[in-house]
Amino acid sequence: MLPYIHKLSGFLFYLLGGSFFVSFMLHYNQIGSFGGWWLKVADLPLALVGILYGGSSLYLSVKPKDTNSKTLMAIISLPLVVLFLSFIVMNFWPVFTQ
Repeated sequence: MLPYIHKLSGFLFYLLGGSFFVSFMLHYNQIGSFGGWWLKVADLPLALVGILYGGSSLYLSVKPKDTNSKTLMAIISLPLVVLFLSFIVMNFWPVFTQ
C-alpha cells in the first residue's frame, strides 16, 4: 500500500507544483483572476501532498528490507502530522483572530 501512496503522491505533487507555476505566471502577468485564486486555495493540498510524498520517500528509504516497522512509521509520521497541523493553523489564523 505504501508504494502506491508514494507513487500517487509524487504524481499529484508534480501536478500541483506545475499548476502553481502556471498560476503564478498568470497572476504575475495579470491575466485573469484565476491565478491569484488558485494560489490562495491550493496551498494546503500542495503541502499535504508534499508531506505525504516526503514522508513516504523517507520511510521507504530507511525501513528494513522486506519488513514493516510500525515504530519507524510513527517516528516519521508524528512530526509530519504536527507540521501539517501548524500549516493549517497558519493558513486560517486570520479567521481565528477576527
